[in-house]
Amino acid sequence: MTKIPARTKDSFGGCTFTCASPAYGALAANTKVVNVVLSFEEALKLNLAIQEAVRDLNTLHRAVKVNKLAGMKLSIHMDKNRITVARGRVSVG
Repeated sequence: MTKIPARTKDSFGGCTFTCASPAYGALAANTKVVNVVLSFEEALKLNLAIQEAVRDLNTLHRAVKVNKLAGMKLSIHMDKNRITVARGRVSVG
């Protein structure tokens, strides 16, 4: 029987963004959209990080309940002008 290797990393990388609108200090509870501007090079980095996360998800055995809840987490760090891609869980309900 083939043993499935343990997951070795939880983060797949990320990128920095040029600016966000509205700015971090102007965010309010009723803010519905945040626009993020990326340079071409940073967009390529984000694309690669997302592709790596999706490839990792594709290796999971989807018949197992815990694997069906596996997902990708895209985090926007407004104070650092950074976007990161990591493992996540899909919440049900």
